[in-house]
Amino acid sequence: MNANGLHQTVENLAEKIQFIYSPDCSNEARSSIYKEIETMKSDYILSLRAGFELIRKENLDVVRNFGYQLIEDAIKYFWNDIPLSEKVSIKEGVFRHISQEMKSLQDEKIYLKTSVSKLVVEIMKREFPQHWPTLGTELEQLAATNALCAQVVLLILKQVSEDVIVLRLLDGVRRKEIQQALVENLHWLMALFQRPIQLMLQTKAENDEELNQLLSTCLQTLNVYLEWIHLKLIEETGILRFCSLLLHSAPAYRAASLGCLMTVVERKGTHEEKKTIIKCVTEMDVFEPLVACCLSCSPAPDESTFHLLLSATSILVSVGELIGDLSNEDYAPPAVFPQLVTLLAELVGHPSHSVSFPLLTMWLDLLDKTALAKSPVVNGLLPQLLQTLQNKLLKVGLPSRHDSVSCRFSQFEFDDDEAFLTFFATFRNDAGLLVKKIANLIPGEALRQAIFWAEQVLAAPIQTIAEGEPPASLCTQYSPSYLQWDSMATFLECAVQYPRKNKNTKVAEAFTPQGLRLLGQLVSFTTGDALLLSTTMSAISPLTYLLSATESVLFNSLVDKLLSAIDIPHMKPNDPRRYSCRLLQSHACSSFLNLCTAHPLLLLPRLDDLVSYIMTLLNQAGESLQTSILIEAAVILTNELTDTQSQRDHLTQLLGPLANWWRSPEFSQAITRPELFAEYMGIMDWNTALAKAGNRKQCHLCLRSMDSIARRLKAAKTVSVVVGRDVVKRQATCLPPKPLSFQSGDPYDIIAGELLRPLLDNIFRYIRVSNALYSIRGQMTVEVAATLELSENEKLQILGLNAPPSNRVKSDAVRMQHFVHDTFGFALQFLNSFVVKYGAMFFSGPSLAEPLLKTLYYELESLPLARIRLLIRGITRNIVTRCPVERYNDHLIPLLPRLLEHCFRRINEGWLKIQQVRDSEEEVDVFEEELVRLFARDLLDLVVSVCVQRAARGASEGDADMMEPKCDGETLSELAPTGSGGFDGVRDIATQIRSCEERPCADSRVPS
Repeated sequence: MNANGLHQTVENLAEKIQFIYSPDCSNEARSSIYKEIETMKSDYILSLRAGFELIRKENLDVVRNFGYQLIEDAIKYFWNDIPLSEKVSIKEGVFRHISQEMKSLQDEKIYLKTSVSKLVVEIMKREFPQHWPTLGTELEQLAATNALCAQVVLLILKQVSEDVIVLRLLDGVRRKEIQQALVENLHWLMALFQRPIQLMLQTKAENDEELNQLLSTCLQTLNVYLEWIHLKLIEETGILRFCSLLLHSAPAYRAASLGCLMTVVERKGTHEEKKTIIKCVTEMDVFEPLVACCLSCSPAPDESTFHLLLSATSILVSVGELIGDLSNEDYAPPAVFPQLVTLLAELVGHPSHSVSFPLLTMWLDLLDKTALAKSPVVNGLLPQLLQTLQNKLLKVGLPSRHDSVSCRFSQFEFDDDEAFLTFFATFRNDAGLLVKKIANLIPGEALRQAIFWAEQVLAAPIQTIAEGEPPASLCTQYSPSYLQWDSMATFLECAVQYPRKNKNTKVAEAFTPQGLRLLGQLVSFTTGDALLLSTTMSAISPLTYLLSATESVLFNSLVDKLLSAIDIPHMKPNDPRRYSCRLLQSHACSSFLNLCTAHPLLLLPRLDDLVSYIMTLLNQAGESLQTSILIEAAVILTNELTDTQSQRDHLTQLLGPLANWWRSPEFSQAITRPELFAEYMGIMDWNTALAKAGNRKQCHLCLRSMDSIARRLKAAKTVSVVVGRDVVKRQATCLPPKPLSFQSGDPYDIIAGELLRPLLDNIFRYIRVSNALYSIRGQMTVEVAATLELSENEKLQILGLNAPPSNRVKSDAVRMQHFVHDTFGFALQFLNSFVVKYGAMFFSGPSLAEPLLKTLYYELESLPLARIRLLIRGITRNIVTRCPVERYNDHLIPLLPRLLEHCFRRINEGWLKIQQVRDSEEEVDVFEEELVRLFARDLLDLVVSVCVQRAARGASEGDADMMEPKCDGETLSELAPTGSGGFDGVRDIATQIRSCEERPCADSRVPS
């Protein structure tokens, strides 16, 4: 093409480029122009010539940028087709353009500088270093031309490091060649990085726009290189020293300088490399500016300063973690170690939770190192750290409130209160762990502070409102007194852990009288505020281990206080005290249950009164939670009886009303079909939900109470077992943990048979009808069908996340959802407890395979994966492991192949669905993927449990070949008795399941 034709083409291109960015351009015209341009790109000669014409500085910026793209595409896709002489011309043309044909540094747009730097980078990927050995010298000379050239060279170096080394966009051989060539030029590169930094430090010309742009680009490029260059070079050049000096001399570059320091301290490496990092960062020229920056940013008047504080704190935390990693070796901490840990201890008390949170983790790791934890420097800081943690346990800092300095920082960090509360649950957990860790190191000081704080809170007047709020008669969750009580109870529980676990130590003996005195003060504390009383229960619970028979007066006072709290009358839904009263009742029930577990003999004289009170609650249809927990406590006390008949009488009295309702004709009829069950419980029609609330409440109470009895029931303290002609007395603690058979006449077996076995029929029917609800989901409205889905908290639990605490009133849909899932869970737990504790009775009948498939595993096709996983985890594994070997043919062999085949098919379908979503380039649901993954793992655990169970039985019978259990096809085939062949299907499916994580998706249709 001649000069005139090229000139005309360039003019047409420039006009079209301007037109497509005009608002008057239609989509059709824009699409047509783009097609023309793509067609022109196939002629690389025309693209190169037109590109160099378009990038002239007299053209518009958008036109010039398009010219750079034309040249870049030609280099990318046609470089191997370009003649050698033309390649040399392109290189020279690009360098000439940078040095002579661009505007000044201030006038040239940064995106144009980036575009021209990409041209050099693309050539480097193809030519450097073999065919372009002089590039390093050329870049060095170009950088010395003027400030603009220096900035472009820095952008070139940044881009090539990101593409080749960090992102690894080239193959291994080319990447190593380019990296090696860059390493050989690192000395002049480091000098290039230092030059603008030194100039800024010397002139302090923060108003010099040209120097500011150059320094900003320099720090960005340096940050990329600090990720991979050798630490020895960093140490020799002292580049971190220059970055640290910028923290003080050039505040505008604090963020970039801290980024460079952060990149170095977060590098992974050997112990020697970690020592080098510590040495570089803890030099006084680096450490002092860093500490000064951290302290100056601590007030954080604005969000940008706050983020600087986070960065500086993260660097100090990383240094502390590196020192902790090296403490197990023969390593002496640096000279600034006392200053470092002192500052880290002070920063724990910063109002921002985001600043404190990484410090908690760092201190937990640091105190795990014995050498550091017992050093005088660290040990001397622990009392101060404990004092600081008392304030950090306070639940303050919600973004929507203004009652604490933390609230202002939370507005920088969290979008709403729910996000803060989710974070704070993890934060308080870590803070509590740190208190426990410190209490193990200095138990006396921790207990002294805990007692002092508790006595302070007890003596302080009750403050229901914060300053500036309207008056209120009762505490809320934001009241100063409640916050103090709540955090004090948490701190006390953590501090008391040491004497509770080490009762024979001098610290524990010295604490006993002080703890009993404090317990008496807490028991004597009275208030009409239910919210404060609930926190009092939390503070009382960790001290109850101190009680004994000699403190009968205090013990009886505590029991009376708990029972009075349990006996709070039912509040109406719109009563403002409803939440606090239910919270108090829940705490009191939990504390009473723990008291029964810890001191059953002290409470045994009150058993008759407790049973009478429970019967009153049952007759008056009391609260389900309250009644079921008291029943569980009564069962614990009956285990301490020495008379089997008395134990049977008490249990019969407790279970009688529940069993009568559970086996009543009306309820038995309701659980025969899912439609009848939904109507009986008010699930299908929410207009009748309120009228059917009594049925749901009674069902919930029955299942929860029956589950409690099955879990807690043990034989009386001394029972007589008839064995032949001898009467043998045995202690309950000597009962086998996994009883598979009992002698005839065993009272333990008789009580279970009389009381619990008759309930099994309706338990199986209830599980069956609960599963069958999913088969009629098509008949339900959208709102009703949603009650069968997992709740948000259950989904978070599967994902391994903490559910955010919430005080919101539950809607009818949420209540119904909880009922459906909770009652099914209680039924499974009851069945599981029965299988574990009374296995011989459970497996003594005829074949269970068909009944289980028709009840427990009914409607598997319509069940969601989460429900099947619950069946596998909740009961199936224990059915497999508890089944006697001689009953395998009756119970397991007809059941497992059919069950496992269905489960494996569901896993396969789940992975295939996820793979199809990936293939369509859509976003995969994280929950669905994690659920399929966990289900596959649980199913494999089930198959492994079969192998281990068989191997364990073989070992107990003296079979040396089975001492080492193996999870493979041969082991599974041995599970079936000789000649049965019944486990072939299990073996095949086990092999398939195991291969789910071994074979690629294309082979097994299950991704690895």
